[in-house]
Amino acid sequence: MAHRATTCIGLVMLAVVGAPAQSPADAQVSHTQLQLSRDRRYRLAPSDVLDVRFRFSPEFNQEVTVQPDGFIGLQIAGEIKVQGMTISEAADAIVRECSGVLQDPVVIISLKDFVRPVFYVGGNVAKPGRFEFRGSMSVADALATAGGMIPGSRETEVILFRRVAGDMVETKRIDMKRAVEKDSLREDVMLQPNDLIYVPKSKIGKLERFMQVTRLGMYVSPIPF
Repeated sequence: MAHRATTCIGLVMLAVVGAPAQSPADAQVSHTQLQLSRDRRYRLAPSDVLDVRFRFSPEFNQEVTVQPDGFIGLQIAGEIKVQGMTISEAADAIVRECSGVLQDPVVIISLKDFVRPVFYVGGNVAKPGRFEFRGSMSVADALATAGGMIPGSRETEVILFRRVAGDMVETKRIDMKRAVEKDSLREDVMLQPNDLIYVPKSKIGKLERFMQVTRLGMYVSPIPF
């Protein structure tokens, strides 16, 4: 399996000024987030390896790797951007590009290798860093994977950063003390790939519900995604 290079996460906590107002932009993000929650099909990413086969023209069969810019190169069709597509969407894109050369092409794609999904934990934990996402995991599971919170942590104000659309992330404040003591499923949120969990040492200010990915630099350096 291909792996992205492991990086350490250095985290710096700063206060955020401004209350989380619900703007039209927020509403759009909420709508997009709902769409994403309904679509759990795997989407292609750089370093994925694809076996592309043409049912009636096997001489054009290829094994290709998605490049860092999201493109693959095919002998029959040239360069096609497939990053962010599902397998079926990528096959449809290749069919469209080949239709002028092949008559009624049928394309079958198999995912030969892929980048394992990950999550990130930083702040006041024993082993901050990047971890492999394995099956169904909650925030509590992620914190345990990172060695647990260390003394002095603000366990009532753990922050979850989740990318929801394009260059936007959603923030959620989680009371892990309540989740552990009362076994509250409402508090112990289930993880998604690329989630970032931050454990602060001191009380933090107000958080915007949605923010630009670039603004994560106020909390995380370097930005992991």
